[in-house]
Amino acid sequence: MAKLIVTNGDSAAQNIRDAGVKGRILEWRDMLHEGPVPAARSLDLVSDARADYIAATLGFDLGEVRADFAQRDGVLAAHIAYSEVELWFEHDLFDQLQLIQLLAYFADEPERLGLRLMQADTYLGALAPAEIGRFDGTAAAVTAVQLEAGRAAWEAFTAPTPEQMDRLCAAALPELPYLGAALRRLLCELPAPGSGLSLIEERTLRLLEGAPRSVAHLFGLISEMEEARFMGDLSFFQRLDTLAAGPEPLITGLPFGVAEVRPFTPGQTPGAEEKTYRDYARAEIRITPAGRAALQGTFDHAARNGIDRWMGGTHLTPNALWRYAREEARLIAPA
Repeated sequence: MAKLIVTNGDSAAQNIRDAGVKGRILEWRDMLHEGPVPAARSLDLVSDARADYIAATLGFDLGEVRADFAQRDGVLAAHIAYSEVELWFEHDLFDQLQLIQLLAYFADEPERLGLRLMQADTYLGALAPAEIGRFDGTAAAVTAVQLEAGRAAWEAFTAPTPEQMDRLCAAALPELPYLGAALRRLLCELPAPGSGLSLIEERTLRLLEGAPRSVAHLFGLISEMEEARFMGDLSFFQRLDTLAAGPEPLITGLPFGVAEVRPFTPGQTPGAEEKTYRDYARAEIRITPAGRAALQGTFDHAARNGIDRWMGGTHLTPNALWRYAREEARLIAPA
């Protein structure tokens, strides 16, 4: 019987194929760190909510997004057709959230013989085939402890408040060695006291203090600041949209919203879709007086401009404004 390998996306999947690793490769595509993630035991219900969010936020066709999720979930649901199911995931937040989703799924499955896990401390999508081949055969059998840790982490991530995640960050998780740091990084995307800025928002404004920069340049610099890079370009563009919105925008210069940006395939003949992406990526962004005031702690972006953002199961609104004091690693409940 064949082997099923589940990994984090197209780049990693293609590298695994190019390395000659035997098995069916399933791309697990979802930026779970952005948008609502319901506390549902059903994978279908989670996928429907995710498809609705992605289509509405990024301007994608809802039918196509739902079909992509349905195809992915259908392959996973037929996992008993494979003698082995290997989960290949990296150390960063993007991958760790996908990993706990899958562990929570398998924790509820009556049949999970042959389930194995390979946890990489590097980016599979950036490796040459010869390098990625060294991971073949290194996956270890998933233990009951790992399944329960994944289930608990998924329940914490999808809970209506970030309190369970905060408690998990303080716990030792040797069975999932990269999860604690990933969840701590996620909490840093809560608004900070005083400024109301997430870590990415603060870093973006700091980079703009000296001089305007293009969106593409900003994204590259922001990515380099991460100990474990997790954010894709469209996710970053969403954050820029937020900074440019509200009664007192913190940045200016965006040509249009991220929902009008169409991704393109490199190497293909340039067309209208590529132009929207390039126009957005080349746009020069400037910090506003409100942005400078936020960096000084005299303007509370989340309170003054309002907030309507999801972190897993937590809906951040003016009436449910959870904050995180990053220097103290302290969660602050709404007043």
